[in-house]
Amino acid sequence: MKIKHTVIKNEDINKYLNQQEKEDLLRLFHKIQYSRVSEGKVGFNMYLVVNTDETYAEDVVRVLQENGHWEPTHDPNQVEFRQEGNTMELPETEVGA
Repeated sequence: MKIKHTVIKNEDINKYLNQQEKEDLLRLFHKIQYSRVSEGKVGFNMYLVVNTDETYAEDVVRVLQENGHWEPTHDPNQVEFRQEGNTMELPETEVGA
């Protein structure tokens, strides 16, 4: 599956970023929003997010597969993972790599 979206918990933004970093992030969001609008798109779409450790995550994956939205793909800029039953196994990486 190609990872098409990036999700950051608002709680993590508030906890881990200082005020300047929050303002920088907001500027980036606004730049994306205004650029999308200038292309005739909606500024920001709304998405459903499911954490993979939720008990119902496997059911969600099955629904996505049935609708053609969960297919194997290779993207060198994405982290590859292997799914074993209801477990997602991420590759080992070196810290700072």
